[in-house]
Amino acid sequence: MEPSSTAGQMFLDLWLSGVKMLGRPAVQRQVLVAVVVVVAAWLLARWLTARLRRRYAARADAVRADLAATAQAHLDAEAETSGDAHTAAVDNSAAAAHAHYVALLTDAAVMEQAVNRRLGAQRFIHLILIQLVYPLLAGGGLYAGYVYFITQGWYGGLLAELTLIFVFYGLYRLGLGVAAALGNSRRVAYYQHRLFGPVVAVAVILAIINTVTNVSALARATIMPLQEGWLTVGAVFAATFGYYVWIMVISLAKDIALTLARRHGRVNVGSLDAGLTLVQYGLIGAGLFGVFRLLQFNTATIAAITGGLSIGVGFALQDVLKNFLGGIIVLFEGTVRPGDWIEVSGTEGEIASLSIRSTVVRTFDNIEYIVPNQDWLNSTVKTFTRGSRRGRARIPIGVSYDADPHRVQQLLVETAQAHPDVLAEPPPVAPLVDFGASSVDFLLLVWVEDAKTRGRVAGELRLRIWDALAAAGVEIPFPQQDIHIRSGPPVQSAAASDGPPQAEEQRP
Repeated sequence: MEPSSTAGQMFLDLWLSGVKMLGRPAVQRQVLVAVVVVVAAWLLARWLTARLRRRYAARADAVRADLAATAQAHLDAEAETSGDAHTAAVDNSAAAAHAHYVALLTDAAVMEQAVNRRLGAQRFIHLILIQLVYPLLAGGGLYAGYVYFITQGWYGGLLAELTLIFVFYGLYRLGLGVAAALGNSRRVAYYQHRLFGPVVAVAVILAIINTVTNVSALARATIMPLQEGWLTVGAVFAATFGYYVWIMVISLAKDIALTLARRHGRVNVGSLDAGLTLVQYGLIGAGLFGVFRLLQFNTATIAAITGGLSIGVGFALQDVLKNFLGGIIVLFEGTVRPGDWIEVSGTEGEIASLSIRSTVVRTFDNIEYIVPNQDWLNSTVKTFTRGSRRGRARIPIGVSYDADPHRVQQLLVETAQAHPDVLAEPPPVAPLVDFGASSVDFLLLVWVEDAKTRGRVAGELRLRIWDALAAAGVEIPFPQQDIHIRSGPPVQSAAASDGPPQAEEQRP
């Protein structure tokens, strides 16, 4: 096969054609106008979007404060009207309202969702405007320049093409705004910078290059000869940027599937995430073989490369390979799954993500532990949610020996039953577990729907138990110790100790 023009020749022709085109006065005028319009639109868009963000943030803060005040007022009113801790049953709607208001005050994600719902159309319009300000200003300015050039009888083809580019760019930004309004704005921003932005930038660059030379001819330009043909610019581009886009598209498809699964709530998201992770890495591996074919690597070449490096890589990267194999085993077995609540290094946390090499465990303090996957196979793991999301909270309580233990046990159970997050089945129990040195010790055991809420529910129950025991006149003793002195020097009487010590009489 006869080779096409070499890559060096094509890029040299591209450079010379670009210089020649820019040397024309008609093109120079258009380039000058385009640069001025694009820069001015960018500066103006930054100023406008900053004002829009400040106005929206002020509105969101006002809504957030109103929701917090409403939630606090509701909880205060509930505390005043239901101060009797002997009530054993709570209306379902009231319990749901209580849980909602508590979540508003304690969970930032729940508050953010409530703010977004309250703002509604305002948030939708804001996100759309933020995305459209710059393309509207730049596209409008370029079109105005194009109209002016035409009325003056000047050539304006370059301005027309740039205007069309910004029209498509505006449609792209509109899609981003709609996606951010309807979905997770953080994930949309992530894929905007990692996937959509690079793709659009490359498309714009190729469109500009196509005005100077034929892009398809540039793609066929050869770089070096291979055994079965020539390595072309297009093949290298597809093997690098194309493979990167392939990886990001797979990641996007996985995120979309998980988002839909969370909204429907009919599948185990953790198991689905683990399965999709396996599919993701399988497709990435398939794409890698596609890259080898584009670069015309045959099986003999691959075998030679891998055979020569296998021994050295095996020794140098044995821990990486162990983690890789451990990740595959964990994903297949489902030993741990994203969303599981576990204990690692004596600290409880939730599995945030599970990859082939390592697992990320995030605690309540937003501290992330990076756990190598081989650790799941070589050590004992405590998981609270493998079989079920339910978990049991344990609350030890000590009361005075003067209290009636039967009455205390009844108070503890009734207080637990009155909490909206405590499950009715299995019912809460409060066995008497010990006769301590200073107190009669009980252990309140309650079940909650999600094991990760055990700490919050236990803290709220302790406050309710304090109020219930105080209302019933039951004392919670502190550790005390009586000291009985059986022998020792005689103790002086109080009368003798009132005055200053007398000096002993001096004898001659």
